[in-house]
Amino acid sequence: MRTHVHFVIDEAASLGHMESLGDALAQYRGYGVRLMLVYQALAQLKKCWPQDQDQTVLANCTQIYFAVNDNQTAEYVSNRLGEFTQVVTSGGRTGGTSRSEGEHGGIHYSYSDNWSENWQQAGRKLLRPEEIMSLSERTALTFLQGVPPIRTSIVRHFENPNFGGRPKRRITTVRALFDAVVFLVGAGLVALALTQMAGGSSPTSGLAQPSGSADPFSADYWQMR
Repeated sequence: MRTHVHFVIDEAASLGHMESLGDALAQYRGYGVRLMLVYQALAQLKKCWPQDQDQTVLANCTQIYFAVNDNQTAEYVSNRLGEFTQVVTSGGRTGGTSRSEGEHGGIHYSYSDNWSENWQQAGRKLLRPEEIMSLSERTALTFLQGVPPIRTSIVRHFENPNFGGRPKRRITTVRALFDAVVFLVGAGLVALALTQMAGGSSPTSGLAQPSGSADPFSADYWQMR
């Protein structure tokens, strides 16, 4: 399909369940049709697509999450991000002082100071659910098939001067050559017409016409006329 169609369906939950949207997600991509469905939470998605159809929708879409504000969605995103390994250090320090008196009235002191440190590797979620809900509303987490999760910043088109204008068309080499040929042909036709006009009948102004085959582009020719 030469012309691509991009559907942006905001507040898609208000449409309820539509079988045509499911067909469009699964089949219409090859025809140049793309859909962007916007839901407020995964609960809305599950309500509109019952019987585990919501998982089919998620599997056929690039998922973008931002401004998450419910535990279910935050838990799903956290599990989708996965875990990483970190080193956890633990340890402690103990010490004490003892005092004793001898038989002849002498006093003896003793000190002890003990320190222990242990470390081990432990798994941690890349972002916990509470950390996801505390992200800025302009921070988005994108899940694209075949690549690791992507953390991006949302740009509002009406705040960025680089958006909103019509994209400029690139002039191809073939088009440039075609325009050059048309220009040269037109210039040749104009030059031929001027030559024919210059070599035609004498004007009625009474000026003497030069004899012989004068060159219409020479300075002497135009001075005699």
